[in-house]
Amino acid sequence: MTTGVDAAVAASYVEFADREARGVSPAYERLARSVARDGRLHALLGTVPEAKRQPNLLFAVVRLLGGPVEDPAAFGEFAAAHWPAVAAQLRTRATQTNEAGRCAALLPVLAALPQPLALLEVGASAGLCLYPDRYSYRYGDHRVGSGEPVLDCALTGAAPPDRRPVVAWRAGLDLNPLDVTDPADVAWLDALVWPEQGHRRARLRAAAAVAAA
Repeated sequence: MTTGVDAAVAASYVEFADREARGVSPAYERLARSVARDGRLHALLGTVPEAKRQPNLLFAVVRLLGGPVEDPAAFGEFAAAHWPAVAAQLRTRATQTNEAGRCAALLPVLAALPQPLALLEVGASAGLCLYPDRYSYRYGDHRVGSGEPVLDCALTGAAPPDRRPVVAWRAGLDLNPLDVTDPADVAWLDALVWPEQGHRRARLRAAAAVAAA
């Protein structure tokens, strides 16, 4: 197995660092730049399909397996030492980030439609966006609903909704649907949240509890 730097892999990780992680996740920016230079990891990534070499997927898999993501050197050592397990997860997993916060942007439209609604989501992952009637919302000082999670959203050019929608039927379609009653699936959703985004992790757990109930 060659350990030379793969130009395509290097470029994809540098692009991820520059376009996605910079200013959002210092940990992932450091990791991406480190992996871009690591010929050993390039050789290992070459053993899995090209679509499975993406930074988000690799970082989440290592986190799922309990590996470090704050220290690039420790990350590289962990990934290399546990590569059979990492590769197995890369081949079977997909980046299925499920952000319930999107419901805050959808609520003004959904609440304005004739009620009740039937919701069908394509690419639903664990289906957390199928419960806009069960979450609470805050648009500035305006609160809609009660309980957790509370989804915050800045709204301009329109009045905030005064109600949540009434949902009579809901279903989600996904190539690999995740189950919020399965701890392993919830652990994967948690691993997909970037290290510094504790607020998203808390929101995910609260939304998963709503969906599980």
